[in-house]
Parts: sequence; C-alpha cells; structure tokens
Amino acid sequence: MSRQKTLADREQYVAKANELIRNTRYSLTAQQQKIILFAISKIKPDDDISTEYTININELANACGINLRGGGYYYTDLKKDIDYLTQRDWCHMPDGLHMTMSWIGDAKIYDNDAVIKIRFNPNMQPYLFDLKRQYTLYQLQKVLVFRGKYTIRLYEIIRSFISKKDLDNGTFEDDEKTLSIEELRNLFDLGEKYKRWVDIKRYVLDPAIDEINKYCDEFCIKECKGQSGSHTKKITSVYFYFTRAHCGQQLTARQKEKQLNGLPY
Repeated sequence: MSRQKTLADREQYVAKANELIRNTRYSLTAQQQKIILFAISKIKPDDDISTEYTININELANACGINLRGGGYYYTDLKKDIDYLTQRDWCHMPDGLHMTMSWIGDAKIYDNDAVIKIRFNPNMQPYLFDLKRQYTLYQLQKVLVFRGKYTIRLYEIIRSFISKKDLDNGTFEDDEKTLSIEELRNLFDLGEKYKRWVDIKRYVLDPAIDEINKYCDEFCIKECKGQSGSHTKKITSVYFYFTRAHCGQQLTARQKEKQLNGLPY
C-alpha cells in the first residue's frame, strides 16, 4: 500500500450535521470512532443513504494507524468493531425523540478478502448526506492523531462551534461555550460513571484537553472550569474558553505522523 494513498486517505474530509455532534449520545472506542469516520470520509456529494461503500481493510488500517498484527485483525477485532457499529441502541435524537439506531445499517465481509462493504443506517440520512447548512467539516487526519475516545468526541463538540471559513480565513481568534453537566454526561454517554464533577474533569475532560492542546493545530482549550448554580455550590455547568493561539506542546508534522501511525510511515 503506497504512502501516497495513505496520505490521500487521511486528507479526505468528514462532514457531520451539528445536530448529530451536539445533541446525540453515543459511546465508541477511539478505534471504532476512527473506523466510522474513515467510512464517513468516503461519502461523495451525490451519494445517498442507499450507496454501498467498499472499504479496503489495508487502506483503512494504514490511514487510521491500526496495527493488523500479522493479519489477525481481519476477522477478529475488525469484525467485532463492525458488528458493534451495526448494533442498534437507544439514542437521544436532536428533536428530542428517543429511538433505536446504529451507525451502519448492514455490512459484508467476505472470507479471504481484504474488503468490507457497508451501507449507513437509513436514519443517518439527514445527518451525513446532502448537508447544506449547520454542519461541521474537517479533515480526517485532524482526529486520527488522538488516542482517547473522549478526545475525539470533545474535539468534534468544540470544533462544531468554529466555522471552517473562519479557520481558513484566519478570522477565528477565540470563543467560549458553556454546557451543562447533564449535556456533557449525555454527549459522552457516561451513564453511571463519574458522577462527581471532580471525576468527570479528572478522567474525561483533562486528558482530552491535554491531547487536543498537544496535537490540534486549529484551536486549543485554554480554560475549562466548573460553574455552580445560583443557589447551590454544586457544579451544574462547565465553561470552555478556546482560542486559535497555540498552547502546550505543538508538534512538528513528522512527530504528528509518527504519533498517528503505530506503523512505519
């Protein structure tokens, strides 16, 4: 598999409706997120929900920095990840509806073949296809350097409040956003985990922010603090301040590439 093809795959764009990013609850491992984002990057402007995508396993692994471990990944870990992405689970949709949903509608993996064929779940139509307004667009490689599952999720949430036009034109300087604790718990699908604010900050937000500030070249998160309600000391919301100015350890392109791979590229 050529280095040029791998780099080209990483430069493809992911487009998601902001409603999908900001208002839905799901929990995927970092690897599962990268697999589905790689698939989303294959969507072309004229595609619709019936389009079937053929994904080469080697190209997927090289682009996402997945070690195939001598081929064992083909029919064990990969099938488990694809199976999980086809499983229907309750999802809180942007319009307040609770419904069962999966990322992938159906998938085919043939014996002794290095390709997967997938179709997205029909319910994903308004959030991934024919997007005209209120969506987030970024290059796949922007998230491939991240190792943490919460990092990818937080990157998309913050990035959805920054327009690509402002980034490209250099007109984005700084912004702020406040989200309620319940919103964050829902977005990260924490369930019964980390019920205290101190644990959410320690195990979810701090590691994700550290990784974003180390590898992201679009923005950094300079402040993240809990805020209490007007009549209580309990933390009820989280304030984020993010800026275009670089902070933390900004790595060279080569260092980011080595972090991304786990492979010789």
